Amino acid sequence: MATDVTLYIGLAPYHAKYRFTDAAVWDGVRSQILDAMNLGRGTIEIDRKRDTVVHVYSPFLPVSWVETGS
Repeated sequence: MATDVTLYIGLAPYHAKYRFTDAAVWDGVRSQILDAMNLGRGTIEIDRKRDTVVHVYSPFLPVSWVETGS
């Protein structure tokens, strides 16, 4: 499992950028992303600074990430 992950949601330069260093937290977010991608739609909920950010996934919302370490 990656120890340092940077997640990008949307198109640059307006994309949302998140960083994960906790493998368990990243695994939960990654599962949401993969479920939404497999269904073709869904939500991705990310806890951030005491708030929850919700992205509504569709085939038109680019989602990518970079994993460093294992």
